[in-house]
Amino acid sequence: MKRLTTCFLFIALMALFLAPCYSQDKLSRKEIYDKWDKLDLVKKTGSERLIWLPNGMGYLESEVDSDTGNRVFYKVDPKNKKRFLLFDKNIEMSIVEEYNRVTGKSESGFPFTKFEYLPDKTGIRFKVKNAGEFVYKFQTGEMLKLVKPRSEIAGWKPHRSSNQLTTGSYSPDFKKIAYVKAYDIYILDSESGHEEQITFGGTEEIMNGRTDWVYPEELYQSKAFWWSPDGKQIAYFQFDVRAEHRYPLLHEIDLDVKEGIKHYRFRNLLEIERYPKAGEPNATVKLFVIDLVTKKKVEVKTDSSPDIYIIKVEWRKGGNELIFQKLNRFQNKLELLAADPKTGAVRTILVEEEECFINTHNNFYQFNDSKHFLWSSERTGWNHLYMYNFQGKLVKQLTDGDWELSRTHCIDEKNSFIYFSAYMKEGLESHFCRVKFDGTGFKQLTTIEGWHRISIDPAGKYYIDSYSSLTTPMIVNMHKANGSLVRNLARSTLDTGKMKMLGLELPELVYFKAADGKTDLHAILYKPAQYDPNKSYPLMVSVYGGPAGGVRNSFSIGNRTAQLGYFIIRQDNRGTTNRGKKHLTKTYIKFGQVEIDDQAAGVKQISQRPYIDGSRVGITGGSYGGYSTCMALLRYPNIFHVGVAGSSVTDWRSYDSIYTERYMRTPQANPEGYKLGSAMTYADNLKGKLLMTHGLIDNNVHVGNTIHLADALQKAGKSFDLMIYPENRHGIRGYHRNHVNKLRTSYFLKHLKPEGWEERIKTIWQQKPPPEK
Repeated sequence: MKRLTTCFLFIALMALFLAPCYSQDKLSRKEIYDKWDKLDLVKKTGSERLIWLPNGMGYLESEVDSDTGNRVFYKVDPKNKKRFLLFDKNIEMSIVEEYNRVTGKSESGFPFTKFEYLPDKTGIRFKVKNAGEFVYKFQTGEMLKLVKPRSEIAGWKPHRSSNQLTTGSYSPDFKKIAYVKAYDIYILDSESGHEEQITFGGTEEIMNGRTDWVYPEELYQSKAFWWSPDGKQIAYFQFDVRAEHRYPLLHEIDLDVKEGIKHYRFRNLLEIERYPKAGEPNATVKLFVIDLVTKKKVEVKTDSSPDIYIIKVEWRKGGNELIFQKLNRFQNKLELLAADPKTGAVRTILVEEEECFINTHNNFYQFNDSKHFLWSSERTGWNHLYMYNFQGKLVKQLTDGDWELSRTHCIDEKNSFIYFSAYMKEGLESHFCRVKFDGTGFKQLTTIEGWHRISIDPAGKYYIDSYSSLTTPMIVNMHKANGSLVRNLARSTLDTGKMKMLGLELPELVYFKAADGKTDLHAILYKPAQYDPNKSYPLMVSVYGGPAGGVRNSFSIGNRTAQLGYFIIRQDNRGTTNRGKKHLTKTYIKFGQVEIDDQAAGVKQISQRPYIDGSRVGITGGSYGGYSTCMALLRYPNIFHVGVAGSSVTDWRSYDSIYTERYMRTPQANPEGYKLGSAMTYADNLKGKLLMTHGLIDNNVHVGNTIHLADALQKAGKSFDLMIYPENRHGIRGYHRNHVNKLRTSYFLKHLKPEGWEERIKTIWQQKPPPEK
């Protein structure tokens, strides 16, 4: 009995001791919002940081030698973690001696803390602060200091908004660098210091070796010249932009810093952007090859016009042909072509054609036999891998099924395996797979549900799998190439006790029907802490809506904004990626219709829950999400009541040609679609509260979009709110970002009126902005 009494006394004392800690953790919803980033609800152990080495050498580790103070690099065996010197003493001595010879310094150890291997793995490349960038070749023991482009051009004064100098590209032997100054290509020889201009006649309207704005933005084609494998030729684009629309961007203020003090000054600088709009002329892009020895220039017979896109230029191994792709204006016909660099003659390797549009890809890979290449296509309705020979003959379809290839990670030519990621389970999950070169041996290597991110050893022996699901925080494991587990590297653990104490719930995966009543769609619902199911809460929709990836089965602790007293939903619609071409093309030539119908359908269904107030629904997004926000309020004014739209497209005739026409064709070919997809068409319908925000010098979605809708709403006699941010492009940054975040938060508090909104809104504008960086 005495022992039992002592035990009870001990428990009572412990409870008394722990009581203060418990009360501190039991925060109000307001306190949870304020302390969101410091709640520490997920604990992480281990580390996922790992740098793979080439040629199956394992991964990299380094440390500073306590005796010499020099850095030592190791290669680590993934299987047993045994370490070996990465560079033997002879190579280390050679690197140090060569560096000292080139720079005149007297280092006793490696002058770098990090480096990268050259693409052909024959050497390393590294930077040293205040000394430059260097390349060291293992076989010759030679070190080169890489030269940088020369920026000066006699007699030429660039407009302040123009980019005078492009990033350089080194020759295969790193002894020369090619770059564009103004609108022509130059080559600088590192040994002689001689600079040579190799193209001539470039102007602001006809540019050699550089692209316009829209090619990098929508076709991911930022590169505009390419060295041949032997370094004796350069292929390059010539952009004729004379027909492109000229759009004015007004710089009203400048920030001048003198002696650490910031001074505002007015400048009224006009920046002119060449920007082809939907249905208007594009640039005419030509492809040339110049022989650097003979100076002979050959034009590749591309049949170029404003209605043709030339992309993805690449030399064949050996340099005997130049590979490129040609896309028609509607982007439903893609040709893979090969050009003779000596004559410019072009032959067709293969042609892809679809009814709607073709998604270009980065899965073209030349095999080492120089006879075959890897390709991906959506011809079956799902993106899959194919092997072809360079004569255009299909050798084998390598993958098949109702799932989408995401990307290839590794081509293991030694063992004939292709490693890749794939979207599965209606795009909710990403998994890692492999298949053999002959199409056999397909294996899904990741089997645990969730979203898997992969980092693979370049030799294809090991890989790191970082995965999570809605209910499982991130776990990081190392595996052999066959999928067998080597060991765990890192693990995140959710503090479920603290979650329960705070009244927090993990996000909920919600299934709902699209507006067609047939298609299953997904949504993620974020909940406020300590919500009472007997009360009613406003709903906020976080929207994008365009042709991009949707809801994922990956971990998230929740949503901070929900702690202001909202339920927040992020929902898919038809027309998103990762679910097959049939699903993606549901919005084809119908932007602003199908996806908005589905967003409204999702709100109707989730509002049937008794604790969600369907009479207080907000919606917000940026870019396409800003467009979706405007269209939701205007097309469904009885479902959506408050919206904050950022950087919005409001009429697709005002957006760029390549993106818009891929999904909508031209205004001339699809006038009804453009009319029904224009926010101005529905300006008379506005009932709720709409705030539009936009950067004044947005060069992606021009501020004219917001101005046009503002004018239409004014004409219709509607009240709305507008905030313009000077010196901001697409997305608001700097101190303006702090302002727009406060503005958005207070706007929803004021008009959706969650519990306690009056108290909260008073404090928002009293908070000091964070210091500028």
